[in-house]
Amino acid sequence: MIGKKLHYIDAIRGLAILMVVMHHTSQKGVLQMPHFIAVLLSLGTRGVQLFFIASAFTLFRSYQNRSFVETHPIRNFFIRRFFRIAPIYYLGIFYYVFESYFDVPYWLGNQPLISIYNIMSNFFFLHGFSPFWINSLVPGGWSIAVEMLFYGLFPFLFLKIKSANSAFIFLNVTLMIKLIFQEFFYSFTFISEPYLWREFLFYYLPSQLPIFALGILMYFLIEDSAGFKLISRKGILLFLILLPLQVGSRFDFLYLNHIIFGIGFVIFGNLLSEGKLSFFSNTIIRYIGKISFSIYIVHFIVISWLAKFHLLNLSDHFLIDYIIRFTLILSLSVVISTATYYLIEIPFQNFAKRLIKKQESQKVILSIK
Repeated sequence: MIGKKLHYIDAIRGLAILMVVMHHTSQKGVLQMPHFIAVLLSLGTRGVQLFFIASAFTLFRSYQNRSFVETHPIRNFFIRRFFRIAPIYYLGIFYYVFESYFDVPYWLGNQPLISIYNIMSNFFFLHGFSPFWINSLVPGGWSIAVEMLFYGLFPFLFLKIKSANSAFIFLNVTLMIKLIFQEFFYSFTFISEPYLWREFLFYYLPSQLPIFALGILMYFLIEDSAGFKLISRKGILLFLILLPLQVGSRFDFLYLNHIIFGIGFVIFGNLLSEGKLSFFSNTIIRYIGKISFSIYIVHFIVISWLAKFHLLNLSDHFLIDYIIRFTLILSLSVVISTATYYLIEIPFQNFAKRLIKKQESQKVILSIK
């Protein structure tokens, strides 16, 4: 079970990163697009939520399998997660600290310079607690901050969520938490920059936790679909009350609401798991999904250097210009990410496996003695 590869999860990750790159590509054009196309491409930003759903699903599945065969599954979980995320992210930190020497544009919120505190908050994955740092230094770093905070909660959630019904209860709890925190922080602003504050209230963990809850729910939908018949009617009723309240909140609009998208992604993931929509699970998309984490970090760097050399706008027609720009960004990102995947990601993941194997073996020897 542990070693079984789920190809549709790689496909989901591949589609997620393609959505993200499509969105960031659309932000760099100087030619005005028709409104409908611009809105459609902006929805690519929801690829991050698709990543979160895939993450929660795979974490529950792999932890469920390993908890029966490992002596210290919680310790091993954090070792695997650290060496899965940290090496590439630290490379991103290192790169952006030195990028200013090349006068390459990057996003730093409202901060004039990279501070040692900003660097340290990113290094220890604590930048998710600061509206000034949550998405500065490493572009897209907010999602890494949220992901790492979810990892901190995960062992506790795994112990408490044992069925589709408990997963559904957790979803309702996260929706309530999101609404309460959102309304409180909307009423009491703690910084003087309204734009950064609004961004923070979307990026931070309480806003994204319902998406992880949907990923856990997808796990039970796929692995134990019969359990969905046991979901309480009160839970369903509460969800039907909470959802329109969520959509009607001051930070959300129906067509952009990330939780509405999350529900759609769960349905999509279930269809893929059943072998349907196989067009989206082809070899190319699955490969892109396999190296998607590297692409997520690398594509920002590719965009910044293409901008420096004025290579982002190469046609006078908005559609041709977008297609060329997207193809160029994606192709270069895939090439570079293939190298970082095999030279950085895989070696550190293998190191984590060896470390865990060694510690598990020592435990067995001590038990025999």
